[in-house]
Amino acid sequence: MNESALRAEIARKNYTIPTIADAIGIGKKAMYAKMRGESQFKQAEIKTLKSLLSLTDEQTIDIFFAE
Repeated sequence: MNESALRAEIARKNYTIPTIADAIGIGKKAMYAKMRGESQFKQAEIKTLKSLLSLTDEQTIDIFFAE
């Protein structure tokens, strides 16, 4: 998980973390935990974020599947 890249894309699209969390149907605390790598994003959440943030396939891989 590349937290800084995800934060950059969220900011670039003028969203907030709580707004994004609401859009994917989770609480803000859960969103922060996922961004810190304490838990994993589900496939449906990644798909929604990809669409919402207009991420390319490469960006999606770089953000959600980074080591």
